Amino acid sequence: MTSLLGSKRWIVAVAAAGSLMAVSGCASSGTDDGGTAAPGPSASSTPSAAPTADTTSEAPSEAPTAAPSAAPSTSASAAPTTEAPSPVTPTAAPAAGGACTAAQLTGSVEDQPGGGAAGSVYRTLVLTNASDQECRVDGFPGVSFVDAAGTQIGAPADRDGSASTVVSLAPGASAAATLRQTNAQNYGADCGLTTAAGLRVYPPGDTDSLVLPQEIPACSAASVVLMTIGTLQPAS
Repeated sequence: MTSLLGSKRWIVAVAAAGSLMAVSGCASSGTDDGGTAAPGPSASSTPSAAPTADTTSEAPSEAPTAAPSAAPSTSASAAPTTEAPSPVTPTAAPAAGGACTAAQLTGSVEDQPGGGAAGSVYRTLVLTNASDQECRVDGFPGVSFVDAAGTQIGAPADRDGSASTVVSLAPGASAAATLRQTNAQNYGADCGLTTAAGLRVYPPGDTDSLVLPQEIPACSAASVVLMTIGTLQPAS
C-alpha cells in the first residue's frame, strides 16, 4: 500500500513538472498583447525592401550611342553651294540686219530682153532698200493683180519652186525675182477679162505690202492663175 502511494506521488510530481514546463514554454513564446497578434515573419524570411546590387536587372554593358542630330550640319562643306550665274555675253546682231518691211522698200517690174514665150512673158520683179538701215530678204514675195482701188483681182501668183537664199540689202541695194505672166486672153470666157492697174507685192514674211504700177489684162476668175514668181536673189 505504501509502495503504491509512493508511485502515485511520483507520477503526480512528474505530471506537475511537465505542466509547469509547458506553461513556461507558452509564457516565453507569447506577445505583450496577450497572444492576439499574429506572429510576424522572421527576419531571415522577410524579403529585402530594395533589391541588392546583385539581384537588380542587368544593365547594358555599354551606354547607347547618342542619336544622330536631327538638324543638318551647317558646315560650309555640307551645305550646297550656289554659284552666281556667269555673265551672258550678248550675241552680236546678224550682219544682215532685220527682215525688210514694205515700208523700207520700193519696187518695179522690168521687162527681160527676149523674155517672151508662147502665151506668156518673163519679167523681173525688183525690190530696193530705200531706208538708211541694212535689212534682208529671204524667199518668195507674195504677188497678185489689183485694180485702181487696190482690190485684188483673180488668183495670186504661184511659186516656181526655186531655192531661196538670204539676201542682205544695204541702203540702196536691190534684190530681184523672176516673174512669169501669162496672157489673159488665152483663157477666153472662163477668164472674166478685166484690166489690172498694178501688182500688190508682199515682202517675204511681211504682212504689209506695196503696190507697183502695171496696167495689164488680167482674169477676175479665181480659178485662173496668170502668174508665177521665183525667190528673191541679189540683183545683177
